[in-house]
Amino acid sequence: MEYFTVLNENRHQFPLVIDLPHSGTFVPPHIRSRMLNMACLSNTDWFLPELYDFLPAMGCTTIVNHLSRYVVDVNRPTAGAKDGDYRNTVVYQQNTQGSPLYAIPLKEEEINERITQYYQPYHRALENLLRAKLQVFPSVLLLDLHSFFINFANGGDQDIYLSNRRGATSSEQTLQGLHKGFAAQGYTVLDNAIMGGHIIRNYRELFGERFEGILVELRYTKYIEERYFGEEEITTRNEALFEEARRKLEAIFTQLPFKK
Repeated sequence: MEYFTVLNENRHQFPLVIDLPHSGTFVPPHIRSRMLNMACLSNTDWFLPELYDFLPAMGCTTIVNHLSRYVVDVNRPTAGAKDGDYRNTVVYQQNTQGSPLYAIPLKEEEINERITQYYQPYHRALENLLRAKLQVFPSVLLLDLHSFFINFANGGDQDIYLSNRRGATSSEQTLQGLHKGFAAQGYTVLDNAIMGGHIIRNYRELFGERFEGILVELRYTKYIEERYFGEEEITTRNEALFEEARRKLEAIFTQLPFKK
């Protein structure tokens, strides 16, 4: 199967790329067979391709990862830790709650194989999309879309968390345009309570100020279901809530400056 999909690759209607790095659920059989039978692949960005399907329909260039973040996390640097907390390592050996995934720890050789086979092709494709935009437009905006269920230490219980790494990956004007759009739809929004991962930082370093990248985190309870989420894999959703969120998000994105 294809490990990621690119939509509107050669359509340059907007100076924008949409990135969904953590919404995949596929685990190749040879990797799944190594995992513990009770391993829980929790804290995935469930249903985001369906939630944001209006973006490629509008003509936005979009890259969707189909691989689970538990195969390899494309939003982590490869030079990071090979084991430990999921916030720092490119191949997890525990899930995000700290429960073990493997009876026998992975060897560095296997981790490196996953980087070569799954991580590097995704980043080559994403970099090519950004380069193509920069051949057409003076600058490009990457929106790095995620979802979550925990309360961040510095942020409490906001609906939306945005990050430009405290001004390091986009202008304040770009960040505030997005902030105001979410707030206008009734979402509570907090900026830079979390830093965001490797993707927005990496491409800012690569392309400089011609690149702007913003992380967008949406709380599960705003589009999946109004309940507590524990260490679990999610297979169902409240369709009325989901469609309400989808309508709000479409209203936000159709009013953003990149549409003009």
